[in-house]
Amino acid sequence: MDTHQVTGEIKHTAGALEEGFGRLTGDRTTEVSGAARKVAGQLEGAYGDAVSATRATVEHSPLLALGITAAAGFLLGALVTGLSASKG
Repeated sequence: MDTHQVTGEIKHTAGALEEGFGRLTGDRTTEVSGAARKVAGQLEGAYGDAVSATRATVEHSPLLALGITAAAGFLLGALVTGLSASKG
């Protein structure tokens, strides 16, 4: 499990608790802050999931990972070359 997954889950849980506390006390600011923290935790958890999936792909299919990296590099090069050619 990636550290971002763990951190994201902790932030999500803390945000849910803060949101609930704000709702319980009628404090709209605390409620909104908790909701924002909860969403930030979900985003960090999703990032951690993507990192773990990438790691697993590289470990189990290194040639596939190399191919994807080469294709991404080619497309990035074509994009940069196309942009610089259109300026000149």
